[in-house]
Amino acid sequence: MKEIVIASNNQGKINDFKVIFPDYHVIGISELIPDFDVEETGVTFEENAKLKSEAAA
Repeated sequence: MKEIVIASNNQGKINDFKVIFPDYHVIGISELIPDFDVEETGVTFEENAKLKSEAAA
């Protein structure tokens, strides 16, 4: 099964992705990096998502 890693610790967001992508194994970043934490300093959701994805990469 293909896997999607969400750069978020928000279980609600992770659950949303599980519903949207039922054919994928969806996990939160904390399953790979337990202490993952990024300060969300962006002005928009998009900017914060970019900050988190870059930190996860």
